[in-house]
Amino acid sequence: MKGLDFPLFAAGLAAVLSGAGCRTTREVLDDYEMNYARGAYEEASKEVSELAAEEDDSQLMYGLLAASALRNFGADASANILLDRAEDVMVGYDTESAFASGAHGAMAMMTNDRAFPYDGGGQDRVFTCLYKAINYAAAGDSAAARTEFNRAEQYQENWLWQRRKDISAAQERLDEEAAEYAKENKSDSGDSGKIAKGVLANKDFCAQLEENLGYDAAKSGDLDRLHPSDWTNPYASHVMGVFRWINGDPVGNCLRDSAQYRRDCKTAAADSNMQRKGETPSDTVWVWVEDGLCPMRKEWRIDLPIVLIPYANKYILYAGMAFPKLEYRQTGANGWTVMTSGENVNMEELADIDKLIKLEYDVYLRGALTREITRTVVKIGAQVALGIAADNTNDWRVELALRASQAGVAAWALSTTAADERSWTALPKRVLVGKVRRPADGKIVIVADGGTVAEVVLPEGNSMVFVTKPAPGAAAAVKTANFPNR
Repeated sequence: MKGLDFPLFAAGLAAVLSGAGCRTTREVLDDYEMNYARGAYEEASKEVSELAAEEDDSQLMYGLLAASALRNFGADASANILLDRAEDVMVGYDTESAFASGAHGAMAMMTNDRAFPYDGGGQDRVFTCLYKAINYAAAGDSAAARTEFNRAEQYQENWLWQRRKDISAAQERLDEEAAEYAKENKSDSGDSGKIAKGVLANKDFCAQLEENLGYDAAKSGDLDRLHPSDWTNPYASHVMGVFRWINGDPVGNCLRDSAQYRRDCKTAAADSNMQRKGETPSDTVWVWVEDGLCPMRKEWRIDLPIVLIPYANKYILYAGMAFPKLEYRQTGANGWTVMTSGENVNMEELADIDKLIKLEYDVYLRGALTREITRTVVKIGAQVALGIAADNTNDWRVELALRASQAGVAAWALSTTAADERSWTALPKRVLVGKVRRPADGKIVIVADGGTVAEVVLPEGNSMVFVTKPAPGAAAAVKTANFPNR
């Protein structure tokens, strides 16, 4: 791209980059994953716990990461404190969205999405309350578990409304700050909104999005195309339904939803049918396995197709954009079995968490694409305006000052081009389920790829067993919740 060899541009970029020194979010996340994936849960929790306490714009993400590690380490009470704090932060954004509340007066929207607080997606909210409920159930506090399950269910029901609200708040701030930036910098960007639509209609650009991000600009993330089956978490629904069922609580639609939205899961279907017929379980053991790790976000860069910009391209020094790209990760094991003295049951997939995370990513990206293209168009306009002015002055001193300003604007554009890579990376890749009768000796063995990963001895009654194995080399974390027969 023309102009990147400007000495002033290079000098400006060097000055920007020389300010780097503290650990980046990417470095923190990579170290966390390294420890978490090898089962060093206590070690994984340390840095993110400290960062969560700083209460900056990433405190929510760090608190969720720390809570996951502490749960697997067995420190459920500490994990619940962090999860409570995380939910408080998320609820706070219901009053004023992260896009509306973050970085007031700092032209934040014209930098990148990382300038705004991490506010968590719909699955973040569901899992936050689901994990608290499981922790309470394992501790024998059914009343507290019941409350958290109710909250998780409400977050599932609010999913679509919440996404629409976030998109509206982001667009409103984008329109306001793009106009302000263009005015202050005399940006010759024309109708940035119209140009953004043109870019998103360009076949070559859209083909790159689909190839690199798995994103179809015509339909991915379109809220009007979605059905509750697309965003409902069958794992959360099934666990909520089983808990209510064996405790004699009204089950509502939880078991029905888990069966309808995951029709190939025989366990979910059988539970739904039994509950609908009024049957009551006794001496039954459910085992859920959270297997592998969900996708993480990694930065991907692409230049804006400047051929689509209706003004002089020779004045554009930098037109780069950055988006998060999902990087998919492996399972903890390929096959899972629940074994007792009387039966062996092959576990089946209940929930594809990768799919749920991809949907939330697509919804995010639908707004992020427009934001990033608009930012770039407006920043380009400032470069063009300065370049044209420099070409049309007869005073070499003025020309030099204008070209220096042009290079500075381009350097700032480059320095603020970054993707928001933040996410709750400790969520599972998928969830499996198996159901067996409690044997006389109460011994349940959980096997992964032919090797025993956990053994539990359960008392008489109904039991819920939760296993987490984030990677092949990680030790499995196990929780049990036991309830008397009714």
